[in-house]
Amino acid sequence: MRKGWLVLLAMALVVALAVPASAEMKLNGFYRVKPTVSNYVGAGNLSFSVPGMESAAAASLIKTGSTGVETDRTRAWTEMRNRLRFEVGDENVKGVTFFELDGVFGDTGGNTGRNQGFASNGDSINLETKNAYLWFKVPNTTLDFTIGLQGYMDEFAGLLFGASDQAGVVANYTYNPVKFRFTWIKLRDDVTGGGPANNAWSSSNAGGNEADYYAIDAKFNASKDVATTLHFGFIRDTNSYIVQPAEAASLESLKAYYLGLNATAKFAPATVTGFFHYNFGDFTDDTAGGTIQKVKIGGFAASLRADANLGPGKAFLEGLYVTGDDDQTAATATTTNKYKSIVTGSDFAALTSYYFRPDLTILFPNIDMINSATALALNPNNGGRGLMLVAAGYSQKFSDKVTGKFGAGYLAADKKRKSSATTEAKGKAMGTEINANVNYNITKGLDFGLYGAYAFLGSFYDRTGTASDPNPSDLYTVFGRLNFAF
Repeated sequence: MRKGWLVLLAMALVVALAVPASAEMKLNGFYRVKPTVSNYVGAGNLSFSVPGMESAAAASLIKTGSTGVETDRTRAWTEMRNRLRFEVGDENVKGVTFFELDGVFGDTGGNTGRNQGFASNGDSINLETKNAYLWFKVPNTTLDFTIGLQGYMDEFAGLLFGASDQAGVVANYTYNPVKFRFTWIKLRDDVTGGGPANNAWSSSNAGGNEADYYAIDAKFNASKDVATTLHFGFIRDTNSYIVQPAEAASLESLKAYYLGLNATAKFAPATVTGFFHYNFGDFTDDTAGGTIQKVKIGGFAASLRADANLGPGKAFLEGLYVTGDDDQTAATATTTNKYKSIVTGSDFAALTSYYFRPDLTILFPNIDMINSATALALNPNNGGRGLMLVAAGYSQKFSDKVTGKFGAGYLAADKKRKSSATTEAKGKAMGTEINANVNYNITKGLDFGLYGAYAFLGSFYDRTGTASDPNPSDLYTVFGRLNFAF
């Protein structure tokens, strides 16, 4: 570990010395320590669901024999995350490299791999590359480019891509009063069996086993208080092993189209934001002797949120709806089935979709999740079931150094999505959460917070209650958050 830091420091010094006098070198990031006490923890980046509905039965709150999450006991662990962002350049061109280290105290030492190295003696190779990209302006124009591995956020609060790290090209161009964003992302290239088979340039399957995302966003400011964004997106996947819905599990190709509208309006004392996002297209298989099997996609998502000043604090109320599909009947050579939910970025890689705006802790993903990233619904399509979410919160500054917040949320599946008599969810209600936190500023850049959340599980997780088919306990978590940002 010490050697790794010395190498990293030496690299930073070399870069700093090599930078021209006109360029500027910046370093920012944070150190975060998060001790947690909870009665649940998943395998990381997984939703708590029903065995047989998704592949991760080990992360299910409903046990099958000895498989599943034990919610009748308390666990304690401490996670840590360190992020370092290096930037070199000026107002016309910049290069950015962004690193991350994660681990759980006592996990393992002397190993190679991410999310570890915090056990006795440390000394692990565990540095992750989050971003490595070049940004530049085209002289005498309003055009700029970001090229490389970069953080990418969609126009729908992370519904498809939530500050996820993606390799590609993003261009911004302003033609008053419209701002355009053009996106190309290479989701996968020559991927088989869940991992890269070889370098793309030596592939024996040129043009196959790959996935690309293209998008155009056009933002129009009708006034200083009203803004709208139109969106068109397209995913083309030729057998890159996306996590298909059950009814399309054997189909090779995906063409998914996205049409969306996002609008924000300020009405004193509130700001209202809403979006509608429609997904259509199909999964197909054209290798069965010329007979095409097809699953047509037809789902949508809609959200409405209000933020307002309320007394001495700030409040929000938000609703999100994503359509679901009850029918998992597989397509055959003579039939065409339908998938009535949406295809998201998390169908390609966990937590690519990251809808954290409701600021919940158990029902939905939270910005403070590190290695134990687990929630009732991480992917907004909720395993094809869709969902209905209502969340509200209130935050207030009590003094120059103390702030607090409390919130609540309700989550339900749009459809139960039956696959067999033993794996069907008993109901649609997934859970109701209450949460609160208080933060204290110790000194400039250094804060400590105490967070807590409790979720009353709904009928979605009900079982018979026998020893062989027990009901899971309601979920709770309490954690501290020591954060130094620089």
